[in-house]
Amino acid sequence: MAMATLEAKAAYPSNMPGSLALTTEAVARMMRQWNYREGSGLGAQRQGIIAHLEPVVLPHPNAGIGHDETPHVNGLQNTPPVVEDEWSRRWRNLSRALSLERECCDKTLALLHSLDLQGDGSAETANALSAVVESTKVFDGERTPGTWRASLPPATIRYIVEEVITPRMAADAQEWEPVWDPNCQHWLRPWIPLVGHLPDSLYDTVESKLITYADHHGIVSSLKKYLHPIQWDTFARRHILPRLARQLRELRITPPKQMDGSLLTVMGWAPLVRAQDMVTILEAEFFDRWEKALLHWLRSARPSLGEAVAWCTGWRNAFTPELLADERVLARLEAGAAMVDRETQGLNRIVGYKV
Repeated sequence: MAMATLEAKAAYPSNMPGSLALTTEAVARMMRQWNYREGSGLGAQRQGIIAHLEPVVLPHPNAGIGHDETPHVNGLQNTPPVVEDEWSRRWRNLSRALSLERECCDKTLALLHSLDLQGDGSAETANALSAVVESTKVFDGERTPGTWRASLPPATIRYIVEEVITPRMAADAQEWEPVWDPNCQHWLRPWIPLVGHLPDSLYDTVESKLITYADHHGIVSSLKKYLHPIQWDTFARRHILPRLARQLRELRITPPKQMDGSLLTVMGWAPLVRAQDMVTILEAEFFDRWEKALLHWLRSARPSLGEAVAWCTGWRNAFTPELLADERVLARLEAGAAMVDRETQGLNRIVGYKV
């Protein structure tokens, strides 16, 4: 019997699938008693598998049952938006600020020269002209934004802003057509290094001009950088926030495929308003209906985990980085993730939607 056992062991390689050498002696003895033939499968017809089950390497370390890499055409953006790196953004803003400062200096010189040639002859104009000419020396070396303005005497700045630039801007603002000059290139932008922002005395004029174009993102966003924060908050509260609230209120949420793209439109405006104001609107007009639509879809259609996660991820990717950094927004998105987790048989973790 011992010789027969040794011959049986030698008859089939011990490192091949189906070899009894891969198990314990007790199990091997029992299998032989049941007429198991090494290298064959289990079953009456020996139809069972003999190869080991190979582990599947999932694309994510925490991927679980139901994970699917197949993209779902759900009308939503399932890849995060590309965000410009901080260094590039700072370099671009620095370059623009320095260029604008030089433009302001040149225009100020030209305007003072013009007043002098017209026979203004005042001591203030002559002193201001002399001071601005002297200040041009700062452009010969390296500088940071604000260096040129800092080189001018405060009295000179006050005279130029109040007596020279503001009257000129007031006349130009009356003739300004936002659709033809959305960046205020010809009457406001060149003077910003000296005036700092739109003079309060001109706000009503500018607001009246913008009412017609309050839904034109390009025109409104161009003006924001020229307004004082208080001025901008006033404009946003009157003309932007009510429209964004209405768009979210009328947004139709339709899983599994989102046909209404109003949220993307709203998110295009979101960076123009305060994040806390935007969160308040989302809580009042969006999140409750979004969670209700998600729950109804999960219970009525029973989508796959992959499809449900892709749908939630698409919504999340629509939010701006500023909103995603808000704890209240994250809490509502996590509530949606937990809902998917709970309704799809309680998997431990939703892959790709960890917020």
